[in-house]
This record gives sequence, structure tokens and C-alpha cells, in this order.
Amino acid sequence: MPSDVRRTTLLTVAVLVWTLAGCRTVNRGLTEAVLDGEHARQWHIRYGSQSFYSLGDEGLAKIEFEGLIDRERVRVRYQRGMQGQAECVADVTTRLIEQVELRVGMTITTSTTIDLLRFDEPPQNFDIQLTVEPNEFPLPLFVRAGDESCTSILAQNRSYPYVLMHELVETSLAARAGGRVLPDVGYGWFGLGGSVNNYTRWFRDGLANYAGYLACEILSDEMDCPECPTRVAPLLHTSPLSRLATVRTRLFSWSQSSPSEHEREHYNAALGLFLLIEDRFGQQTIRDILADVATRETVDGRDLRAIASQVIGTDVKQFVADFEFPMIGGVLTPVTRALAANKGLNVAEGLLLEFVEPDGPADRAGLRPDDVIVAAASAPVADTIDFELALLRAGRPASIPLAIWRKDAGTIDVEFPLLYPGKD
Repeated sequence: MPSDVRRTTLLTVAVLVWTLAGCRTVNRGLTEAVLDGEHARQWHIRYGSQSFYSLGDEGLAKIEFEGLIDRERVRVRYQRGMQGQAECVADVTTRLIEQVELRVGMTITTSTTIDLLRFDEPPQNFDIQLTVEPNEFPLPLFVRAGDESCTSILAQNRSYPYVLMHELVETSLAARAGGRVLPDVGYGWFGLGGSVNNYTRWFRDGLANYAGYLACEILSDEMDCPECPTRVAPLLHTSPLSRLATVRTRLFSWSQSSPSEHEREHYNAALGLFLLIEDRFGQQTIRDILADVATRETVDGRDLRAIASQVIGTDVKQFVADFEFPMIGGVLTPVTRALAANKGLNVAEGLLLEFVEPDGPADRAGLRPDDVIVAAASAPVADTIDFELALLRAGRPASIPLAIWRKDAGTIDVEFPLLYPGKD
């Protein structure tokens, strides 16, 4: 029967039945017929959470601040009842800046304004768009009402101190006032646009990432706070050395106009380069590079490569091209409280082995899925950076000892072979 005729017949029957039995009976009958003919289907549930927070100039102007703590480069505004916490955050941040300056050998000229904002439940997702002076970086720190100690405030905000120090260092390097490293810039006139790539991003973001990494270490010692966000694993830069061995010399052509899909790899690799320089030549080498940069009026990417090459005594591009990093042969995930509870892990931190590649290094070491690496070469392992640094600092032995936590076995020791791509 043609579809038009079938639809007409069904409609006629429905009208007739409805006339005889009433609409409720018809509705029930039609509903049951439809349900009887239903096939399995998938559900898509979208929940409109209120956890997304947006803050702009207009919204900031409406916030009632009780006072301001001013430490020259660090200004902290606070809401009612948080003066003591604001003084603590200002003091800790000032000391962080001073110690990072000493370790990397540069002057941070960018200041920061930190706003302490109290919430019943701090937002996990937010969008901050604020208008500030060219040499100023704004940073809101969210405060959970009732849990308002200085330590708790710093522990609740993953942007502190890594993102803060990254932005302060990078903008100080490239600032119009006092900065010497030429950034990549875009322009547009009369509908025509273009870009100037100075190819300094490997240095700007690399040093900024390194400064953020140092700030995390300093904060851990400063606050004696195990729960503070001293690890960079939740951020972009989780596998710096293995990514450097993958990106290699492409790092030196990384620009602001690079495809976005390469950003994570390059951010990781840029941090990896500075960690590698520190390991091979010492932290003083990084200070020496910055001291040479400070003598120049401006520098571009070629200048920076020449300066770095002169200081380390070898061509920096070749240094990166020759860098090899051992393979893992598996997928590693940092242990969190939720992961430990869901997996039944009796460890507070470490790296969970989710997958083992057949005949890879992890497999050859006798590792199994759900094993947790808790130490490498006697160094505690809490995240991927810890593990990669342990592999780097071990040099090039045939293997390194790992401490593994395994269900029903506890902590055991294994030898992990150091195998490199292209070599057996």
C-alpha cells in the first residue's frame, strides 16, 4: 500500500476509534502501540550547571572589596573579613617572585593584582576578561566560604602559582617597557592582515614554564602544604622531556600563528628544553643566558639561539636534535584521590599504569595494568614530570630501579629497562 494511502487509512481509523471510545482511550492505545514498537535508544543528558563563572570589567566593578594590600609588584584586594589572608597571599607571592628572579637571573617587571573572591563553592570553569595596564596581570583566587585559611586558598586554586609566574615572566621578557625579547605580532590595516614571526616563543614560553615549575617547588617548601597545587600535571605541561624528544628542532619555529593542535606538544617541549639545560649544564647556565640577553637592546629567535649556543658551548638546535628519551611502553595516569578510591588503590600518589604495550619496556620489566609507580631510582614519583626527571637524571644505564605498588602484593622492586626509539 502506498505510504499516502496508508497514512490516510490510519488517520480515518484513529478518528473513528476516537469518536467511539473517547480521546483518552485513543491516546493510551496509540501510546502503547508506539512503545511496543520502540527499539533500544541512547540518551543524551545535558545538565546546565551553575559552576561556570564569567568575570569582566563591569562585573568586577560591582564586587564589594573591603580593602587592599599593596606590596608594590603585588596587590591583593579582599572581600569582607579576609585581611589576614590577603596579607599572607601578598607576602607569599612577593617572596615567590623574588626567589624565581634569583633562580632564573631576570627582573620581573610585570606586576599582579590578585582578587580574593568568596563563593559557597568555587567555580571549576571560568572565563576572565579584564582590562588592565600593559605591565599588569590580573588573577582571581577563589575562596570557599568557611575554608578560608591562606593555605586553603592557595590549595584551592590550580592557577597559583604556575599560571601566575608563567604570565609574569613571559610578559616581562616581551614587555614594551624593559622587555628585550621580541614577541610574534599580528597586524591589520585597511582589511589586510599579516604577522611578524620573530620565533622567540620557544624561549619566552620555555622560560615562563620553567619559572612556573620553580614556583611550584618553592611554594611546596614555603607553605609546607602537601595538598597545595605544587604539581603541574593538571596543566598543559605534563610530559616535557618525552615531548621534546618528539618535537625536536621544530620547537625553534614555533610561533603565535602555529596551528592550535600543536600547542600542547610545544608547551611541553619548551619546558623540557629548560629542564634539560638545567640538568646538563646547571641552573647557573640559564642565569648566564639571561645575563647576555639583558645586555642587548632587542633579540629575536636567531639571536636567542646564538646566545644559548655560546653559553652552553654547543649549537642548541643540534643539542635538541641529538636528544633521546627512553620509551615507556605504556599509558601512565597520575593517581588522584578519586582514582585511588575507584580503583581500590592503597596509595596516595604515584603513576597508574593503565595500558602495557606488548614487548615494550614496561612489559619487559614485568609491569601489569593497574600497577602504580611510586618511586624511580629512589626518587618519589607523584606525576609524569617526576618520572621523566628521574629517567633523565639517571643518565644512560641499561635500567633503573622502580618501586611498584601492586594489588595483593604491596610494594615491590623491579628493574625498568631504558630503551630508546629505533633501538632494541
